[in-house]
Amino acid sequence: MSIAAKDAERIRTCVAQSLAAAVKAYDLPRTAMRLGMSDGTDEEAFRSKRIYVLSRLRDWKRPELLKLAQSVVDEFEAPDLSDLLSELTTHADRRLSTFTRREILKATDFLGSLFGEHPQSLYECLEVIAPRWDHIRDPAVSLRSLKDEVEQHCLRNPGDWSYSELLRNCGALECSQGRFFQLIEALLHPLARHGDEQKQLFERLDPILKVQGFALAIKAYESSHAIYEVQRLASGVAGSLKNLIFASIGEKPDIVLADAINNDVRITKHADKCLIYDRPLSSSGLKWVDLANWWQETQGLEASAARKALGERLLDAVKRTQSIPELVLFKSYYKTFLGGLGDDLPALIPQVYLHYDPQTIAQRGGRPALPRQRMDFLMLLSGGVRIVIEMDGKQHYSDGEFASPKLYAEMVREDRALRLRGYEVYRFGAYELYDSRIAGSRLVVGPYSASAIRTFFTDLFGRHGVVPSNRG
Repeated sequence: MSIAAKDAERIRTCVAQSLAAAVKAYDLPRTAMRLGMSDGTDEEAFRSKRIYVLSRLRDWKRPELLKLAQSVVDEFEAPDLSDLLSELTTHADRRLSTFTRREILKATDFLGSLFGEHPQSLYECLEVIAPRWDHIRDPAVSLRSLKDEVEQHCLRNPGDWSYSELLRNCGALECSQGRFFQLIEALLHPLARHGDEQKQLFERLDPILKVQGFALAIKAYESSHAIYEVQRLASGVAGSLKNLIFASIGEKPDIVLADAINNDVRITKHADKCLIYDRPLSSSGLKWVDLANWWQETQGLEASAARKALGERLLDAVKRTQSIPELVLFKSYYKTFLGGLGDDLPALIPQVYLHYDPQTIAQRGGRPALPRQRMDFLMLLSGGVRIVIEMDGKQHYSDGEFASPKLYAEMVREDRALRLRGYEVYRFGAYELYDSRIAGSRLVVGPYSASAIRTFFTDLFGRHGVVPSNRG
């Protein structure tokens, strides 16, 4: 049976069970017809409500079953069906592994109290993941219900079960992903904990979630205390990074494939005109500290000297563009965020080769084989997210002093192609940074420019869950 067929069967069964529980037998024929099913008799419904529904959905396919299921959820209290819908749609293509769930549960064992000062009882707090409280967990071992077990091991004898054991026994490893996320949000809610305890739990859970493409983000505040929710990080680019060629200066480097099978590249001419980062990319993307450590090892420098030298090398690449907006963005980024994020700051990488044509434009008669060979800036975040940032002067959309629909069309066409490959593309108009200038040999960043850049990156970091990790 195909996956689609199995999904359809699960939906049929769950819809039938939900309607059988929510609708009286004498109302079922009319309700079923209103939901789009064929007519039937009261006698048939009284024999078995579940079979009545199943018999009418036998030939329905997955798309129409999903639509029906949503209608049932909207009209009736059908938590099991709602969970199934979320598993088959919202959470279908990105799942937390059982190992990750276990790691998250283990992180609760350091807490002084599972739900802190929450006014609801322990049972009410756990209802989001727990099955029926009268459920017998293991009849071969004990005939006590789950509620009896929780009362025995957590209320009468606190400490019999660790918090992770309690959550496992209540179904945290088996519940729907949506319910598991609700559990995480409840553990972090200000009613459960705030201040340093909330911060410590956040710092334990967020890195675990990020490995699988999710992050904790602040959705609101309650009396100045943060309320967190689990958010899905944007889908990244398929494939893995092989060679990052960046910080281009001066003449175009002559790059050859030293090993075409392994995609190993080598610069045979003008090797000092660009840098090549060829290390595997970790699940957390490429951070400034990763780039600095690579530079330290390849150049044989002490750590602080390596960071300074790398910063100067990257800055030189930006200066060579003779673009004040690019220089403003680059210097403002590191000045604004390096102090707060430190080793967790994503590297802002200048002058990155996206495509590489071994011949120059002149050699190709003014017609490049590959458009937009270099990007102004690139950032590599966790989850395979790749951020392209372009600074647009009038040369991007005009020919001399006149607007050029042709240049504009070429630019947006390339943007579409990048987005379809999974890149995020953001553009600054050079005019946005109008209040910055070069005074003598010194860059003066205007307040409007500084604010625009700070706001953009703050919002970008919020979107992708970039926050300082716990560095102890």
